[in-house]
Amino acid sequence: MRYEYTITQEGREAEIMKAMGWKKLVKSLLLKYEKFSGWCTYINKHGHVQVKGFKNGKIVHERKRNKKSNKSSSGSGE
Repeated sequence: MRYEYTITQEGREAEIMKAMGWKKLVKSLLLKYEKFSGWCTYINKHGHVQVKGFKNGKIVHERKRNKKSNKSSSGSGE
């Protein structure tokens, strides 16, 4: 298998699952635990740690919000 994923359920100990990719892990994880609540941690091909959250069998998407700057965005170019 290409990647090792650390699966942590709320209130349980972590376990390691192996899969060839993220989508295949999600599929096998939800077959094993239908209403999975917890998070998955892995290191991607660029060497960065990735953490993905689940709640009741659905992936929790964090919204990325732009920081507001003090500059006005009138677009006049002045």
